Amino acid sequence: MSMLISHAYPADAAALADVRENVRTACLEAGCSAECAGELVLAVNEACMNIIQHGYRYAAGETFTLRLSVLGGRMLVYLLDNGARVDEAALKSRELDDLRPGGLGVRFMRELTDSVNYLEAPQDFINCLQMVKRIY
Repeated sequence: MSMLISHAYPADAAALADVRENVRTACLEAGCSAECAGELVLAVNEACMNIIQHGYRYAAGETFTLRLSVLGGRMLVYLLDNGARVDEAALKSRELDDLRPGGLGVRFMRELTDSVNYLEAPQDFINCLQMVKRIY
């Protein structure tokens, strides 16, 4: 496994531009097409926004950690945080034609990646989200 990114970011929407740029660059360097990289950038952005909005409820001074690696033709994304514990069973995405703010992040994450799973978090973290995407 080759680690491409291992970085803690402030849990602030202003940090998402750096997250997006770093993920895009890492994906392209790992051999992803522009389309593949764009899909993973969007999925990671949505997941990070969920951490900021739902995990930390916009609290100042919090951080999340992004780990991005490549293994066997797949991009592996791990997002680690200490926000509110995620109840995976309670995550619901809504239909695209249900026009109102919010609720589409989980849907986009699932549609733009091959898998989305919450794993047991490593020591010093509460949540660990894993997303996997085949490189094409």
